[in-house]
Amino acid sequence: MHPDLLASIDRFKQEMESVDEVAHVLLKGHLLVEEALSAVIDQYVFHREALEEARLTFVQKVHVARALCLRKQTLGEWELILAINALRNDMAHRLNSPLRHKKLARVKELYVREAANFAGLEEIKSGPESVLVLYACGHVAGFLATFLADSKIFRSLVHAMDRTMNPGEIPFEL
Repeated sequence: MHPDLLASIDRFKQEMESVDEVAHVLLKGHLLVEEALSAVIDQYVFHREALEEARLTFVQKVHVARALCLRKQTLGEWELILAINALRNDMAHRLNSPLRHKKLARVKELYVREAANFAGLEEIKSGPESVLVLYACGHVAGFLATFLADSKIFRSLVHAMDRTMNPGEIPFEL
C-alpha cells in the first residue's frame, strides 16, 4: 500500500477512536440554535418558501432575527450566539485547530457574563468544557424560545388585523 494511503488510514483511525465531547455537544447545540432562529424568523414571514430559497447562512439568520427584535436586540445573548457559531465553524473545518481554546474561552467568558445569576455557575465554570458548551447552547436556546413566544404573539396580532381588514379573504395559517 502507498505510504500516503497508510498515513491517511492511520490518521483516520486515530481521530475516530475517541469522541470529542465538546464537538459533539457543540454541533448538536448549534443545530438546535439554528432551528430556533429559523422558527423566530418564520413568525415574521407569510411565504416561507420564498425565504427558504434565500438559503440564509447561520450568521445571516442571527442578524435577521436580531433585526426583528423590539427590545432584545442589545442583549448579550446575540454575542454569545455568534461566539458559539465561531467556535463551531472553527471546529467543523479544522480538527485540532490552534484557535479552538481561544474561541472556547470566548464562549465561556460570554456565557459566564450572561448567566451571572445562575446558581450552579461556579460548578459549570470549573467543570468539563463540554458541560460549559452544553449550558451556553442551552442558555441561548432558552433566550430564543422566549423570543419565539413573543414572535408568535406578534404573528397572531397580525392575523387578527388581517381578519378585521380583509374579512372576506381566506385567512393565512397561524
